Amino acid sequence: MGRQVRFDRFRFDTETGRLWAGEQEARLTPKAAAVLGVLIARGGEPVTKESLFSSVWPDTAVSDDALTTCIAELRRTLEDDARKPRFIETRHRRGYRFAAPVAPVGQDAAPAPPPEAPSGPGPVASEPGMATIAVLPFADMSAGRDHEYLCEGLAEELINALTHVEGLRVAARTASFRFRDIGADVQSVGLKLGVGALLEGSVRKADNRLRVTVQLIEVATGYRRWSQRFDRTFDDVFAIQDEIAGSVVLALRGGVLSPRERESIRRPSANTEAYEYYLRGRQSLPRQTREGHLNSIHMFERAIAIDDSYAPAHAGLAMAHAALHEWFGADEADKAAAERASQRGLALAPHLADAHVARGCALALSSRYAEAAQAFEAAIERNPNLFEAYYYYGRASFAAGEIARSAELFGKAVAARSEDFQSVFLAAQSLDMLGRHDEAHGLRREGLIRVERALEINPTDARALSLGPGLLVLEGQAERAVEWSERALALYPDDMSAIYNGACLRAQLGQKERALELLEKCILRRWAKRDWIEHDPDFDGLRDDPRFQALLAKLD
Repeated sequence: MGRQVRFDRFRFDTETGRLWAGEQEARLTPKAAAVLGVLIARGGEPVTKESLFSSVWPDTAVSDDALTTCIAELRRTLEDDARKPRFIETRHRRGYRFAAPVAPVGQDAAPAPPPEAPSGPGPVASEPGMATIAVLPFADMSAGRDHEYLCEGLAEELINALTHVEGLRVAARTASFRFRDIGADVQSVGLKLGVGALLEGSVRKADNRLRVTVQLIEVATGYRRWSQRFDRTFDDVFAIQDEIAGSVVLALRGGVLSPRERESIRRPSANTEAYEYYLRGRQSLPRQTREGHLNSIHMFERAIAIDDSYAPAHAGLAMAHAALHEWFGADEADKAAAERASQRGLALAPHLADAHVARGCALALSSRYAEAAQAFEAAIERNPNLFEAYYYYGRASFAAGEIARSAELFGKAVAARSEDFQSVFLAAQSLDMLGRHDEAHGLRREGLIRVERALEINPTDARALSLGPGLLVLEGQAERAVEWSERALALYPDDMSAIYNGACLRAQLGQKERALELLEKCILRRWAKRDWIEHDPDFDGLRDDPRFQALLAKLD
């Protein structure tokens, strides 16, 4: 075979490891390029993991993680789907096969070998032709450097708007907001986030004047595709967001927003002072701490006091109260507040997907799962790409004992947010409960890639250190799982996720005393939900223990 080969719209140089998509080079890390070279050289044949290790890492002992990371990178770059692969097929427990027809440049390709039929929700890449983008938190250029909430808020509002756009995959806030340093290396950030474009900018606010500078950067080349500066009054902040979203869509998709998309991304207008308090509330909501939720409630309530007609503030208030009730004490006052706020938000903005998600979460607190399902379905109808709708719908279905439905919904959450590992873990758990162990195994491998990518960016990520052990232990890495869990508990001794998932891990390992000790901490603080524990398979080994039954009774 010649030095350069082609497959589909791609061209690959077998000597240099360079890959082109059309006329544009698609950059690969050296190891990923080497893996692709081996697969192409043996196109149509299964290639065992052992063969790939000996070819790509001949003198180095590495774990399976190194290979799966390369495969994940190749799938992102080739826009391949692990469930319906066009290029790289997984031969479970054996290796991989390059399935596309390959030919030297200048010759016609032979027919493609017949692929194996994949099954179940596996690691998901972007669909063919889909543009991928991350929105970084804007830099605060205000004189007092005291507008971080506004910089984060404007970026998050753009993320939420762009998720409504067909043909566009948007990195989540939790991923892109880890990169806050202005002037960070674009290609490095883009590769870590697995996106083709970055939107970054800066904000300067002085009294009622607002200056927003924004630019769209192509990751592969580092070139600026579009930039603009907005010098307006703060009253124009909603119009600025709409203009930026429209310009991004034009640059990435080559067309304007459709009427449906324009309606979907339309956010309710508000008194600008109320809007600032709303953004402050949104800033602390993702922290998943009691203090963070209490601060969010305070800010949302101040926004509502100024402008009671602002639906997003009511939806945010409902989500904060729902989180407090479910994870931090099961206070009936929080349940009632979530109920009121979710009803009010939905009445004000029935077109708003976030309002339907908040309503679904509030209903699930009272185990009104059928009504919650209707609310989540309404959210998905309004925004089919909304991760939160699938994720919380999946949690409600699991708590209701609808395990098959939860597996389907968590699988859709996996697809909606390519860097999230929580949904991967929960999807694999549901699949295991259904006896679909091969599919669960494939998902756990993907989940570990995502967790390790998160820890590479932030080694003290509490959620990654808490959930990651559940994936590790099921992949036969018990010692590493315990080390991660202990690190999470040492760093965050009062973190609900670290304690609860620590209990799950010890129960899986048969360490009953430690499992019950950690579970008791959660239950005495009412940091757990009985419906969930009753269906959580991690505790199956404890169910006959009188101490476990006594603890569960405390949640009645």
